[in-house]
Amino acid sequence: MPELLELPLSDILIDAQNPRLLQPNVGQRDALRAIAHHQGKRLPALAKDIVDYGLNPAELSIVMPLGDMRNKYVILEGNRRLTALRALENPDIFVDAITAGALNQLRKLSRRYQAAPIDSIPCVIVKDREEARHWIELRHTGFRGGAGLIPWSSEDTARFRARGGPVEAHLQALDFLESRGDLTPEERRKVPVTSFKRLIGTPAVRAQLGIEVREGRVKALAGEQYVAKALLHVARDLASRKTKVTDIYTQPQREAYAAKLPADIRVATALPSGHGVDLTVGGIHVRSARKTVSKAGRVRDKLIPRDCTLSVTEPRLHDIETELRKLSLEDHTNAVSVLFRVFVELSADSYIDQYGITLSNDPSLRGKLQQVTNDLIAKKKPSNRQAAPVRRACEKDSFLAPSVTLMHAWIHNQYIFPVPGDLRRHWDNLEPFVTAMWAP
Repeated sequence: MPELLELPLSDILIDAQNPRLLQPNVGQRDALRAIAHHQGKRLPALAKDIVDYGLNPAELSIVMPLGDMRNKYVILEGNRRLTALRALENPDIFVDAITAGALNQLRKLSRRYQAAPIDSIPCVIVKDREEARHWIELRHTGFRGGAGLIPWSSEDTARFRARGGPVEAHLQALDFLESRGDLTPEERRKVPVTSFKRLIGTPAVRAQLGIEVREGRVKALAGEQYVAKALLHVARDLASRKTKVTDIYTQPQREAYAAKLPADIRVATALPSGHGVDLTVGGIHVRSARKTVSKAGRVRDKLIPRDCTLSVTEPRLHDIETELRKLSLEDHTNAVSVLFRVFVELSADSYIDQYGITLSNDPSLRGKLQQVTNDLIAKKKPSNRQAAPVRRACEKDSFLAPSVTLMHAWIHNQYIFPVPGDLRRHWDNLEPFVTAMWAP
C-alpha cells in the first residue's frame, strides 16, 4: 500500500515527464518555467489561493523515490502546486516565462508568502509510475463512467455556495415548482437555467410573476396557485425553446418579454411589497399568504392558524391540537416542534386504526405517512398536488421539503434547533394532509 508522509519541500522535484511539458526530460529550472508558461495567468491564481488558504487538504501530492538518490522524490501528481510554491519562494526564476503582469502578481504574493512559508507538504509515496498511473488517470481523464471526477452543474455549485443561506432565487423558484409536482425532475432538466436566472433576476419580470426577492429569498405576493402558474409558464416557455437566450439576452429584451406575458399568466399581487411569503422549498399554500402575515403585517405566532378547521375526535390529540393553537412559536419553539411531531404521528396512527389499514414492512413514521397518503389519494382527498409535499417529506434526505428525518431530529438531536419560520412553513406544507386525515 502507498505510504503517506510529510516531506520537506526541498526534497521534492518536478516531474520532467509531466504531460504538460512539450519536451520531456528537461532540467528542473526549464521544467518549472515550461509549466509556468503553460499555465499563464492560472499560476498566480493558484499561488494566491495557497497564500490565502494554504494547500488544499483534499488533494494529496503523489511522489515516487528518485532512483538511488536518498531522500529525493519526483512529484507525479501535484506539479502545478509545486510550481506555484516555487514561484512564491522565488518568482524571478520565471522572468520571460510568463507575462510581466503575472510576474508582478507573483512578486506581491511572494512578499505575503514569506511571512508564513510552507516548508513541507503531505505526500502519498508510491514505488514507481505504474503504481500511480490509475489514480492520475482517474483524476485527469474525465468522468470515466462515474469513477473519475465529475464536475458540479451550475445548480450543484449554487447549492453548495448557498449552504447556510438561501439558494439563488431562480433555483428557489424551480424547487418550488418541483416540490408542488408541477415540474417533474425530467422537465426541470430541460429548463435552461441561465436563461431562467436572467428572467427571475429582472424586476419587470418578477412584477408580472407576483414575486419579489428580499435578503436573497423569493417572496410570493399572491396565492400559491397564481404564482406557480406564472413561474411554470416561464419555465416551460424556455424548456420548449419558444423563447431562446438570444431573445432575452439584454435588459430591454427581458422587459419586453414581461410586457408580452399573456393576461391570464400575469399575477395580481395581494400583498404589499415587503410583506411577501417565503417561496421556499416545499411551497406555500393558497391560503398561506393570508395566514402567515396578518393584515397588520405581523407574522403568525401560532403553529396552527385560526382559519384551519380540524375535526379531531381523539381526546389526547384534541388536547395537543389546542396547545398547538395556543403556544407561541417564538417563546416555546422547542415545545411546539416536539408536539408537532407527536401530533402528526398520532394522527396517522388514529387514521390507520380507524380505517383498518394494514401496515407494510415499514412501521416507521415515514412508512405510515406514505400509506395514509396513498389511502387519502385513493379517496380523492387530498389531491395529488396537495399530497406532493407529504410525499417529499417521506423521501429520505429530501432537501425539497420538510423531511421526516428533520422531524425526528427535533426530538432526538440535541444539536438541531427548530426555527419558528421553518415550523410555520412545515405546517403549511402538511396542513391539507392533516385536514384530510381528520375530515369527518
